[in-house]
Amino acid sequence: MLANKVIQMNKLFGNKLAIFIFSFPALFLFTVFVIYPIFPEVLISFQKNDGFRNMGYVGLKNYIDVLNDKTFWRANLNTFTIVFLSTFVALPISLIFALVMDRLSEPMRRFFKGTSVLPAVLSVTVIAQMWIAIYEPMWGLLNSILRALRLDSLAVAWLSDSRTVVPAIAAAFLWQYLGLNALLFYTGIKAIPKTYYEAALIDGAGFIKSSIKITIPLLQDVTKYLLVLSILGCMAQFAHVRIMTAGGPGDISRTVIYHLYYRAFSASDFGQGCAIAILFVIECLVLTFLINRFVAREKIEF
Repeated sequence: MLANKVIQMNKLFGNKLAIFIFSFPALFLFTVFVIYPIFPEVLISFQKNDGFRNMGYVGLKNYIDVLNDKTFWRANLNTFTIVFLSTFVALPISLIFALVMDRLSEPMRRFFKGTSVLPAVLSVTVIAQMWIAIYEPMWGLLNSILRALRLDSLAVAWLSDSRTVVPAIAAAFLWQYLGLNALLFYTGIKAIPKTYYEAALIDGAGFIKSSIKITIPLLQDVTKYLLVLSILGCMAQFAHVRIMTAGGPGDISRTVIYHLYYRAFSASDFGQGCAIAILFVIECLVLTFLINRFVAREKIEF
């Protein structure tokens, strides 16, 4: 009887019923753990709240205060600086690394595939402490190399100088995931049929030309995925900032998420913290929409 009812419902609704049945567990968990928690945040963002009690409804005051806060805009600038470096520096380096990896011998390829993910699986604390040692002004590796090359004028206190602190943190964060992104690019490269390269070789195309004309265009889906992953990961940057500089010197190196943490937990102003969180969600949604709108719009099938 139950089977007959399922068959009848399937005839009535077609594949939509099957799609709903199989996607319901994931949709339920996503709703409970992602969508639902946003609503209490929205409510608190309209309150004066210290994290323990509601001290009154204040309307849009928290949002107005956040938008008038210079530190919030500096935190946004720092965040988008890291996003820019990820999009236009780190991802192209990962792509080049993946293209080179594809041309290596099998033993070398296995070596690089194994070592490229090592930084990504290490603890953020280990990575941050390693880069703190590299940036140390007196005996750090970076300044020691610069002095050895007689470039003493470039040897600065990287994590204390307002001009270098944000790029220095970005370098540590992006280095950690450089190899993982390269491995994902390499996986996409291996999915491209070899016949395309054989035809290009017959036409006289070399490594660079075949990479530009074949590999990079056919990697658009992987590129889109990595863009979303990298940009949202950079937007949510917190741990490296917390360990390496704690937002300093002063508030120069705060990101949006670190500023949210500071307002909510250090300043005990959960109202403003939640307002920053809602604005941050809106920024992430806008970025995701723009990527989906302008990147890899046409589906490529091999």
